[in-house]
Amino acid sequence: MLLKCVAIDDDPLCLSILKKYCQKVPSLRLRGAYENPTDALPHLDRINPDIVFLDINMPEISGIRIAEIYNHKTTIIFTTSHKDFALEGFELNAADYLLKPLNFERFFQAVCKAKDRIEFKALKKLSFEDNDHVIIKSDYKNIKLKFSQILFIEALDNYVKIHTAKRNYLTLQNLKHFSKRLNGDFVRVHKSYIVAVSKIEYFSRDQLRINGREIPIGRSYAQNFHEKVK
Repeated sequence: MLLKCVAIDDDPLCLSILKKYCQKVPSLRLRGAYENPTDALPHLDRINPDIVFLDINMPEISGIRIAEIYNHKTTIIFTTSHKDFALEGFELNAADYLLKPLNFERFFQAVCKAKDRIEFKALKKLSFEDNDHVIIKSDYKNIKLKFSQILFIEALDNYVKIHTAKRNYLTLQNLKHFSKRLNGDFVRVHKSYIVAVSKIEYFSRDQLRINGREIPIGRSYAQNFHEKVK
């Protein structure tokens, strides 16, 4: 996946380093580098970059203000000499911030974060256009799971485990997140379980079985479940 990027920094040395670092990452294509932020603004809509490396403290217009305008269109990585600006950056949903002086290892780490975010947004967009699957983050990857693959979903202490016939996936996304995204084949049967109705082998008043696993039916969920499977 090739990513178009733009660098905006009023520090010529930092801008030169960003150019050099971008050239070292095969997936990056630097489409513009600007010391003056007002010179950069007319080009952002034309270039439509995937990533903008953006200094925070600049004359005429700050990086924070630019991010407020463009963060819904692109992925921001802030560059700054001041740790105090980091909080403002994250409040604007920046992918990361790089503290000056820059080093390549930290730069590459930030690019990987941004790339993950861009790929996740792209997959999420596809999921709305083709609503037969859900996107999960597991093992540092974005994974597309078809609804037909999912047997049931189980809440653990700090994770959710998604059970399929072939393997299980752990993710930090919670049951509420999945309740909103799954199709009509799924029903919440317990505070800790969502199940695929089509995968149920048998059920009674207070439990059911899927793929040999006994799953409790919570008292507060029982009526809705039994109406669903009538």
